[in-house]
Amino acid sequence: MAVFTAIASAIVGAVATAGTILGSTLLFDVVVGVVAAGLATATARATGMFKQPSAGEANDPGTRITLAPDTANKIPVLYGKAFTSGPIFDAAISNSNETMTYCIALSEETDTGTFSVQNIYLNDARLVFSGNNVTSHFDPNGTSATTYAGNVRVNVYQGGSTGSDVIFPASGTGSSTAATSLVTHWAPATHTANSLVFAVVQIDYSPENGLTGLPPITFEMTNTLQNPGNVLMDYLNNDRYGAGLSNTLIDTSSIVGTANTAMRGFCDQLIDYKDSGGSTQQSKRYEINGVMTTFADTRTNIDRICQAGGTYFAYDGKQGKFKALPNRAYTTAEQANALVYSDDNMVGKMDISSTELFSMYNAVEVEFADDNRKDLMNTVLIETPAGDRNPNEPDNVLKYSIDLINDKIRAERLANVDLQQSRLATVIQFSTDYSGMQTDIGDIVKVDNDLYGFSNKLFKVMRTKEVETAEGMIGVEMTGLEYDDSIYTMPVNAQLDLPRANISDMPKIPQVPPGSFVMPIALAGNYGNLSIDPDTFGNWVDRFHFGPMATGGQIEDKPADITTITSSPVDQPLFTKRELDLTAGNGLEPGDYSFMSAASLIGAANANPASASITANVNIEYANGFVQNEQFGIIQGNFTEIPSILEANKKIIVAENPVSGNVVIEGFNTLDQISGQRGFTGIRYDMLRITKGDIV
Repeated sequence: MAVFTAIASAIVGAVATAGTILGSTLLFDVVVGVVAAGLATATARATGMFKQPSAGEANDPGTRITLAPDTANKIPVLYGKAFTSGPIFDAAISNSNETMTYCIALSEETDTGTFSVQNIYLNDARLVFSGNNVTSHFDPNGTSATTYAGNVRVNVYQGGSTGSDVIFPASGTGSSTAATSLVTHWAPATHTANSLVFAVVQIDYSPENGLTGLPPITFEMTNTLQNPGNVLMDYLNNDRYGAGLSNTLIDTSSIVGTANTAMRGFCDQLIDYKDSGGSTQQSKRYEINGVMTTFADTRTNIDRICQAGGTYFAYDGKQGKFKALPNRAYTTAEQANALVYSDDNMVGKMDISSTELFSMYNAVEVEFADDNRKDLMNTVLIETPAGDRNPNEPDNVLKYSIDLINDKIRAERLANVDLQQSRLATVIQFSTDYSGMQTDIGDIVKVDNDLYGFSNKLFKVMRTKEVETAEGMIGVEMTGLEYDDSIYTMPVNAQLDLPRANISDMPKIPQVPPGSFVMPIALAGNYGNLSIDPDTFGNWVDRFHFGPMATGGQIEDKPADITTITSSPVDQPLFTKRELDLTAGNGLEPGDYSFMSAASLIGAANANPASASITANVNIEYANGFVQNEQFGIIQGNFTEIPSILEANKKIIVAENPVSGNVVIEGFNTLDQISGQRGFTGIRYDMLRITKGDIV
């Protein structure tokens, strides 16, 4: 009897209802004009408005993992592009107990947006299909195999279980089978799986191919609902998995308007970045790409959407509506027309708070799900340049996660704004007379105060509250955060290279982009002082290599005639000196670099110093005129026996703004008539750029 029989008996009776989502009620504590969500982490701490959003709920089974059947499971919501799986909500067994059918809930169906499937992975192997049937697969190393061929079939549905609801395989590619035909106990009228995106996976029992159950399965999927403004509106409106708010309670134009003052238009703005080849491209400022858990309350999820969209979420007491406020730069006209607050319209004292030197952040380390790594977590580190720090300012790194973002470019954009805004960190609180009622959350105001030296100093209003004064008049309590245009200047971030990670407790992993290795070709012939191993000589990361060279063009052996040496020992070059151009235009980036050289010494043992050496000098010049010189390599001094392998390592830190650089590699052999000639074999040079989070 097949193993699937036991699996089926464990699943029967533990079936979750397809399409039933347990949403949460809206949990806002409504205070007139208070910013409720979307504050970046450092900004939130500076204003003291709410706790840092968490990266996810503990033991949350609703995201990106396949689970055992459990009616308590909640179904996640996929927005944009993400790698995901989900809980099994039903199963069936057929074909004389030889075929197991699994139903996997992948996402809630959103009110708008079309789902599609790009790739499906089984045991981390990318499956290749003909229709819904697997014909082969590629393992993580790119090797093709047919282990699963004919034994695995997959159909994916959106919104229902009929043949017309099939989204994978794509229309016209060979399968539009209704799910009710695949799951033997389903009936078309009662098993509709409405409002659900789900997969039906059939696996034939094949122990010789490792198919005795459902291996880990991952779906690379896209929902066209991706703009943060559109995502927020969908979540606010939906009463199945969202807040269930009607549009009468929402300032819709502030969320889905196309101007840059609205969330949708702000996020759609095109921003420059550098692609993996170093060319300047443009991408939308912010996008939502990820799987949102429905285990969290609606307030938490609204905050996650707004944080990923660089937007504040507030309740406007004047309108009686919720609205979005993009965290943006204000125009010259908006700043010129800002209302002025001074002794003429302020009532009582002004409280000012600022972050003390030893609590000020000068780096932000942000975790995000990286789509280049199948949404495994990656990290970016944004640091305040040394010249912008205060005297004696200690290192202080803020670490947190950003949900619903799965690319480095946008994670860096959010982190840059957060870090710069937190460093201003001046927060003012004051009370005004009734004139303060015309100021709304998100407005820019000017503050004049001789005591603190404020002359039309700009602040962004973060909170307002109407109060009754002792005289029975209406006043306004106001909280403002210091404003500066420079906060919103977007750096041209690079798509692949991460900033230098110089925090001592951070692991260092070599970053090696695909296709970056060049293995030089060995010379033909025999040599008196040099022997080259073509399998080990020289690994140089992208743009830092010798380059492709024909046989005979790499290293020139230079043997010397010992009989011509008539005086003290002479240094004779082992090979032609090589110089590698590391100019900034060729890809020299700030970061930590690891240099390594290794070789085995050959020749007769003797007591002469500097018998043989291979060295490299790294020279880097910076924009401020500083020249950095570092040397690494194998230098062999006195020895009485031939050692096996010599190795040298060197870590070199390349700082910001390198102008030019090169590496000069040289080798020498000390010759004399008494002890003869020495040389090296098995030579290897490695140069790796190291940073946290990337994979080899």
